[in-house]
Amino acid sequence: MPDAQTVSASNTAIFKLPIGGTYHELQMVLGGTGTLLADIDEIRILANEVLIHRCSATERDVINRFDGRAAFNLSTNPVVTIPFDRFGLENSQVNERTALDTGPLVQGIAGPGARQIRSLVVEVDINSGWPGDGTMKLYASQSATRGGGAQEVLHLVKSPRSQGGAGEEEYADLPFADVRSQFLNRVLIGLSANALSRLKIDRDQKTVFDRTATVNATINTDGLRVPITGYYAIDFTERGYANALLNLQGVRDFRYKLTATGAATLTFLSEYVGGLGR
Repeated sequence: MPDAQTVSASNTAIFKLPIGGTYHELQMVLGGTGTLLADIDEIRILANEVLIHRCSATERDVINRFDGRAAFNLSTNPVVTIPFDRFGLENSQVNERTALDTGPLVQGIAGPGARQIRSLVVEVDINSGWPGDGTMKLYASQSATRGGGAQEVLHLVKSPRSQGGAGEEEYADLPFADVRSQFLNRVLIGLSANALSRLKIDRDQKTVFDRTATVNATINTDGLRVPITGYYAIDFTERGYANALLNLQGVRDFRYKLTATGAATLTFLSEYVGGLGR
């Protein structure tokens, strides 16, 4: 991939990706003396100037490790992988529906609501801890365009919230049922302190998820996932079934009910499947 114009401390590295093929994932390779994931505050991906992916490098590594991928290590695995496909599920054709096809739309292949991607940009916010000899290269796994454009897109949405103290609190203001959040693939909730002991999800006043932390970690482990300390993960595809998404289309009320052991800053990392949006 083309290099960024600037890769230096306290700057934003901007990668403008070539248009025409289908992107399945990006690999960001880091180098330098003592380069850390913590030196990257945020990674953003914009398609047609629409934000489709937002998280820190550390958070991206957490999601990758939850998927069973190798952890970032500057010596042995200096790679931060950013997928557009849904990783590791049993139906590869369904997994690849969310790949970013940046070719021209072809009549008869592009479905209703498909959008042609005319620009694809990666922005990386680098903080003051970045070493003077730090390097950043971007690579991509691609295939030929299929002419379908952007119809199903994997969105990663970062939503900070606050848990006031021990006990149950509700969060009903996260995205749902709009063009970009038609289905919930999964959500990882990070805590700055303490832990979640139980989590419920209600959709239109009916409970669709209810697990203690112990039960949830056991089910994650029995499936394809690797529980990460400091995170509670709700993954509707944990058994490997690509179609096992939570349908949010037409939903009028959607809320999380979190029971925590104490106060914490929460970070919801929500993966949705939906249209590109505007």
